[in-house]
Amino acid sequence: MANFNPKRRIEEDSSNDSSGDEEDDSQDEDMGEEEQLGENDREIQVEFAGQSPIAEDFHGIKSLLHQLFLKAHINLGGLAELIIQQNYIGSILQQCVGDDDSDSEEDGNSQDEVFGITSVINLSHHKDVECVKEVKQYLLEKTQKKLAGLFNNSSNQIGLLFNERFINIPPQVSVPLMENLCKEIAEAKEAGKPFDFTHFVLISKLHESTGKDSERKKKKTKGTDILWVNAEEEPISEVGEVLGEYSVRSESDSAVSGTWDEDDEQFDPKRRIVLIDAAQLPFMLTKIKDFLQ
Repeated sequence: MANFNPKRRIEEDSSNDSSGDEEDDSQDEDMGEEEQLGENDREIQVEFAGQSPIAEDFHGIKSLLHQLFLKAHINLGGLAELIIQQNYIGSILQQCVGDDDSDSEEDGNSQDEVFGITSVINLSHHKDVECVKEVKQYLLEKTQKKLAGLFNNSSNQIGLLFNERFINIPPQVSVPLMENLCKEIAEAKEAGKPFDFTHFVLISKLHESTGKDSERKKKKTKGTDILWVNAEEEPISEVGEVLGEYSVRSESDSAVSGTWDEDDEQFDPKRRIVLIDAAQLPFMLTKIKDFLQ
């Protein structure tokens, strides 16, 4: 059994904290804003819970893995099964269910939907598993074999980090999920389980501006033309070593679906592969907290 609180509540406010005076002063403005919002545009407050993955979460986890790997030749079902089998490591993100939600079966059991997954798989320990072989081949191709030396050294234990969630969920939820993952990795290592990592690999999702206004580009500073799908992965990229970055424009990416007007700034969906030394994990977590403050 996972040493994990099965209902760790992660509350997400729909607006920033404000004092009573500010609330009174802005009441009229808020009412005006609300009148301009459509029925589907209004913000709501949602409370999430981190839970250990179980068999019923298979399809939800597989769907989240698909938004990362898209059309890559990888058995995502096999990866999802590995994540579930080691359910003492990692968490899925689900909506908290209150007493007033007892009749939610009529809503299609939406409380059981998997909104996010935070976990790690030991690519070295599972090197003979077919889906892991496919992941390693994918990483080698996308990094021009920069990871070959690490993979070929039997003394290395390389973990593939998963940090996936629905696109509209704020990045603040990543902090307790990452904290819990670090704690579980330490506990598993102490118990003699194969989680004594030397390195971690993270595949980040980002969008890079493809605007052709040369004058605008000259005024930009480095990195300002990049949008991160998961904002907390920006400081992770700074802590680790970037081994590869590539476009996935030719693949179906729901994060950038829709049509673009000619004058709109356009973005190229990309993936970035980052290598992190395992000793830097606590520092990485500190950087994430500081970045999201």
